[in-house]
Amino acid sequence: MEGKINELIAPSQKTETSLEENLEKSPDDSSTRCVLSFNSDLSTSFRSSNDTSKVNAQFDGDDEEVEASADPLQTFVQKRLSNLPGEPHKNQPVTIYRVPASFREKRKVLYEPRMVSVGPYYHGREELRSMEEHKWWCLRDFMSREPDIGLDIYLQAMRKLEPQARQCYSESVKISTDEFVLMLLLDGCFILEYFLKCKDKETDILCDIGWGGPTIISDLFLLENQIPFFIIHKLASFLSDLNDCNSCEDGCDLVHNLSSLLPYQEMLMPPEVSCETIKHLLHLYYICLIPKSYTEHLHRPAMKRSLSWLWMRVPQQPKEGGSGKGSHHSSVIIPCAAELHDSGVQFKRNSSHSLFDITFNKGVIEMPLLVVDNTIRTIFTNIVAFEQSQISRLRIFTSYVVLWNMLVDTSRDVSLLEHCGILELVQHNEEQAADFFNELADCWSMDYYDHYYANFFVELQNYCSSTWNRSRARLMQDYFNNPWSSISVVAAVILLILTVIQTYYTVYPDSADDNCNI
Repeated sequence: MEGKINELIAPSQKTETSLEENLEKSPDDSSTRCVLSFNSDLSTSFRSSNDTSKVNAQFDGDDEEVEASADPLQTFVQKRLSNLPGEPHKNQPVTIYRVPASFREKRKVLYEPRMVSVGPYYHGREELRSMEEHKWWCLRDFMSREPDIGLDIYLQAMRKLEPQARQCYSESVKISTDEFVLMLLLDGCFILEYFLKCKDKETDILCDIGWGGPTIISDLFLLENQIPFFIIHKLASFLSDLNDCNSCEDGCDLVHNLSSLLPYQEMLMPPEVSCETIKHLLHLYYICLIPKSYTEHLHRPAMKRSLSWLWMRVPQQPKEGGSGKGSHHSSVIIPCAAELHDSGVQFKRNSSHSLFDITFNKGVIEMPLLVVDNTIRTIFTNIVAFEQSQISRLRIFTSYVVLWNMLVDTSRDVSLLEHCGILELVQHNEEQAADFFNELADCWSMDYYDHYYANFFVELQNYCSSTWNRSRARLMQDYFNNPWSSISVVAAVILLILTVIQTYYTVYPDSADDNCNI
């Protein structure tokens, strides 16, 4: 009896093995292999289950016990659970996420590296292989900074951190241990060497090539193109000029050295965190960009952070008391810059170094300068994606991007803000800048009634809804928009007054005589 059962089940087991072997040889990425493996294993399991059912139809009694012990579905689930890293309820929080496919497909170029891969998600891509050779040069240069430390020390340190690093990624990393350790070492040394050479102005082909620098900077701050910051911190601790990082106190040398080389340094706040709280380079930039009081909410359980991705696809419903598109629009949307200007709102540039220091007072919006170029386009999109992966109520950067998206609708808005000194275009014309801000509309999900600039929106909407403000603005634009118009209006008013006086004395001549007698 046992021989017959084995005969019926053996072909399905062989099919399962061959499918697994083919999937291992597949050149697709890890997520595809994972899905295919699940589908093929599960379908094979159901085929095996059907074969087993046929056997049970022929043999009763003791055969039921054999079927229970050889349940393919149970075996499959148990195998998947046993392969999960870490222990239940003790896993390392996920810090490096994948951008949802619906967002990545619309503008893939903003989420995927163009020159250098960092981390496992784009590791081994053919179009990025040219930079892999340069990473070996960076490894040699990095090791030459401390000749007394052997290669075995670096490899041992990476091997020790390898399990912890794997758990930082939201997707299972299908890379062997040795390959993963080598990837961490090469990528970490590349990042440190690149920043150190740029800081010390050392000769390097990547630092010297004009087009190479901005592209590499953009790649290093992609959400999916990251390695855990504790890998960079560990490698930096081997360098004598950064050995203060061993204590990992607030304001350690590594954070200060890296933050001093981040893009748009004039916009950044001094870092007030330790190395242990930084997740990756993009997170470091986010911390430096946003005041500390608004980043404390980021340290939340990983499950809540991951659930926030679901919120991105849930339609936002209007609050109670309003229905339909009209009420929702009037509550959360502000006019574009040109329409605001037509309503009497003035724009003025302030001298603040914080992007978020935007105020509205007595009909005047004050904003800091924003320089628009190719680098900021990529960084803005990925910071929004990073913030969307966190559980946060205010979402200050998303709120900031939403504000800009509403202010800029056409090239006329760009021209107005550029004339006011609020926008500066580099490698962009007005049409391209307008397209950039309009494209940002597809990158976020936000509660429009409860966000960082919600009160700003309400104050601006109330100002524009005032009949007096609109009438005054129309009067100023029609009659006082230039000196000659103003002179004409004043002359017309004086002429009108004189005409009224003349008419009065014409109608009441006795009043004129009485005044003369007096």
